[in-house]
Amino acid sequence: MINTLRLFYFDTTKGNSTALKILIEELGFSEALGLSLRLKWRLFYHNPFKSINQQKHPTEQEKLSQRQMAPMVILYELLAEKGHSKKRIIELLQTLSNSVATAFLKFNVPIIKRKDYIGLPSEQKLDLLTKITQRFFNAEATLSLDEKDNFSFQVNHCHFASYSHALGHPDLAALFCASDKHFFDEYQDDIIFFRSQTLATENKPCDFRFTWK
Repeated sequence: MINTLRLFYFDTTKGNSTALKILIEELGFSEALGLSLRLKWRLFYHNPFKSINQQKHPTEQEKLSQRQMAPMVILYELLAEKGHSKKRIIELLQTLSNSVATAFLKFNVPIIKRKDYIGLPSEQKLDLLTKITQRFFNAEATLSLDEKDNFSFQVNHCHFASYSHALGHPDLAALFCASDKHFFDEYQDDIIFFRSQTLATENKPCDFRFTWK
């Protein structure tokens, strides 16, 4: 329930306005406004996850992931219907995802400070990192620490990746992956992020690894 309220608060106070601003900058006021209105209509009347949810009742994590994904899925389809090239659509959605998803991660995921972490007992370190990873609604991951205070979590299942394929838009999965990298590279100043593979592109577990600067 707390996660649902957090996502709702972000969408209504920052997410929607940020997305509209980018669409206006990229497409002009008239087209951006028209897209936004059609997007709202489809979210209500033709949600892309309706048929999936009829087959299997979604968990809370799945509901949150769907809520985050649905606008991107619908925009992808609306832009294709408007005749935009696939290359242009991917570029526009990547710009949108980097801005909106990064803003949400900054809002939802605390900044990890070395000075607040290093002196903690191992159990508290693990508890702190577990609470942070739980903020990633889309991921089912295994967390681990090493003797040098580096940490990693392996994402064994990602709702964004699986839903992108199930909906017939596999290109969308990589957009979310790129936004994760953008957030950690740009806004987590004390850590270095590394990932050699993803479920979205290699169909292998995402190996998020973090070392201290």
